[in-house]
Amino acid sequence: MSPQRVIARAAAREWVTHDLGSMREVTARSVYAAGRIAARSRNSDRSAAALKLLLRLHSGALSPHVDRQITELTAAALADPSSPEGSGLRQLFNQVATDAVRGFKDPNGRTRTTLLGARVLVVKAAKPTERGVIVVDYSYVFPLMLGLFDLARIAERYTIVLEPSWAGASNPDILLFTQISPLVYVQTIEPRDRDFLKALDSNLRVVPLAANWWVDPRLAPPSGSARDIDVIMVAAWADIKRHWRVFKALAELKRRGHRLKVALVGYRYDRTREEIEALAEHFGIRDQIETHERITQEEVSALLARSKVHVLWSRRECANRAIVEAMLADVPVIVRDGLTFGYKYPYINDQTGRFVKEADLGNAIVEMISSRQQYHPREWVLQHMTCERATALLEQHLRTEAQSAGEPWTEGLVVKTSTLDTQRYFHPEDRQRFALDYQFLESCLK
Repeated sequence: MSPQRVIARAAAREWVTHDLGSMREVTARSVYAAGRIAARSRNSDRSAAALKLLLRLHSGALSPHVDRQITELTAAALADPSSPEGSGLRQLFNQVATDAVRGFKDPNGRTRTTLLGARVLVVKAAKPTERGVIVVDYSYVFPLMLGLFDLARIAERYTIVLEPSWAGASNPDILLFTQISPLVYVQTIEPRDRDFLKALDSNLRVVPLAANWWVDPRLAPPSGSARDIDVIMVAAWADIKRHWRVFKALAELKRRGHRLKVALVGYRYDRTREEIEALAEHFGIRDQIETHERITQEEVSALLARSKVHVLWSRRECANRAIVEAMLADVPVIVRDGLTFGYKYPYINDQTGRFVKEADLGNAIVEMISSRQQYHPREWVLQHMTCERATALLEQHLRTEAQSAGEPWTEGLVVKTSTLDTQRYFHPEDRQRFALDYQFLESCLK
């Protein structure tokens, strides 16, 4: 696809998703009215399709009024499984699980068995009198838990913690865990998602953590070499990452006399490396850019250690891991103002970086490069946001809940980390502690 067509399609999709302006409310009310009628259908397939649409509408955050109505509808459907909406939700959960199994192809060639110890990680062993804990990360794995495993049997023995890879808790991949009776914990720091899950009054509970708390600080030591890369973006080759918007700002800087050296690190998603490079050529900055595809975490860390500024220019994300990896390499970050639902993440602050408005990106890059010595992002992360601290917070939360319910809690959690491709134990030898747990989980495969 030509750069012109890539830009046109991305811009059009972005306008529909984010920039309807005064039409946002009208669009939301119209879609809700049609979806609400269809959700009452006694045809469970039709009801499921309508509920899927309404949940996506909620994630779009077009109208607070409509969002409240969808939340109330979802809560009522979960509370009354015999209603048309309740039946439709159950059908939707089965559909997403079936579709996930049908389309399952792990990017590393993993089989369903080797999800265990990777995307499905035991962090506390189960005992005859005490529940264990497992963490399931990446949203695509959530429906696989229902489709591939006897989920109810697992939930009898383990507390399940979900670590979403995308913002928006009004998602059937998460809500399907209401089909089991024990409490299930969802990591999120988004106030909007927290309020939604609380309003459902279901078995889903919020843990105030997110995927980017679990970066391993040992992979990104402080830089000992020259910072010869001006700007780095660690982002998939995807329209949502908005490379072309960054290239446009860089082209304007070039016209003003600022010719910056840029490193792009990514992997194929809905665009290819060649398409990204063609976009850079279109804006006249191809000679300023080097691209790196599917390199190792150590290689990413080495590039970060040479970089001055990291840019995240998406409009919708979850808890982006790359910016924390950059901070741990002592690279301050630029994040687009209004990211996701507009929450001002506390880890973007005077020590780590700044939120920047769309029109100000070029100026912000130049200013941050010239003043980067005033930032101390690695120091801030090591004090406030390490995987060890995340483990302690998760353990405190689960222990308090267990003791409140009169359940025993005699052993803590082991520390884990998360990367793009897997979860790992902070201490690799911890894997051996859970051999029996993984045998049990494997026995739960359908």
